[in-house]
Amino acid sequence: MQRDSKEIAKEREIVNNTIRSFFHGRGYVEVETPIVVRSPGMEPNLMPLETTILEPDGTRRAAALITSPEYSMKKLLGLGFEKIFTLAKVFRNDEELGGKHNPEFSMLEWYRQGADYVECMNETEALVRMTCSAFGRGLPAFRRVRVRDLFLERVGIDLDIATAENLRAACAAHGIHIDASDTESDLFYRLFLARVEPNLGSDPVFVFDYPIHQAALSRLTADGKYGERFELYIGGLELCNAFTELVDSNEQRRRFAIEAEERHTLGKTIFPVDEELLALLPSVRQPTFGNALGIDRLHMVATGKTLIEDVLLFPARQLFKNS
Repeated sequence: MQRDSKEIAKEREIVNNTIRSFFHGRGYVEVETPIVVRSPGMEPNLMPLETTILEPDGTRRAAALITSPEYSMKKLLGLGFEKIFTLAKVFRNDEELGGKHNPEFSMLEWYRQGADYVECMNETEALVRMTCSAFGRGLPAFRRVRVRDLFLERVGIDLDIATAENLRAACAAHGIHIDASDTESDLFYRLFLARVEPNLGSDPVFVFDYPIHQAALSRLTADGKYGERFELYIGGLELCNAFTELVDSNEQRRRFAIEAEERHTLGKTIFPVDEELLALLPSVRQPTFGNALGIDRLHMVATGKTLIEDVLLFPARQLFKNS
């Protein structure tokens, strides 16, 4: 156990040092962001770890641990930062303890004003290659494929014209369980997980241009049908989630309202809208990209590990095994 722990620690030091060297060499500034916040995010699929801040006079303030440092990073962009990155601890409840997941994990996020998601793909590939090279591992060519093309191939529907009913019928045709309350986004995700993700292969692949209901905080494509968003998969493992960032505060408020309604339907906590974020968004230049990459999973890819607990000194499965 001691030898394995030392090996994990040394490997993580190499990963983190490589990340910092990569970004410092490209003129990025490393920043720190808060972990305990009032507004951790509105994504319907995520469940933040909630807590309460107590003041000495008895005042209680509802709070949560961040699922991503995204809001704080975008505020810094609005304050004039051009190229920033952070290595943060983030938290997500309702996650498996082990395998590919851990409720507490390390995340790299970086943002660059004046560049879009295509340039972000280029930079992401360079970072991953540099990190793997630090462990003597080379990688094959990185493919780039649109979500629409993957659905045409693996599901048999065209997302350009597909409706919620088309997605529901596709789920039934492929024997995928659905719920009456499933939204269009839920149906898409069920199909993606069952039919697309398992067939991406082992080589690196950027999957890009997600349907508008999966656009999250991304800018829309010129035709308005997709979000300028991509994810990188290597060996079937999702490493990151990136956007050309949405900087229209009115559109962002509209999307927050939709997500809040979805959270209400799911019985999840609805957190306050981050008004400071919305106020600063218009000060961010277009285009601007942002990427959230799991450091633990990058560690796994670089070292050939298949379980997240093999790259963590204190995995949750070990911490909570007797609870």
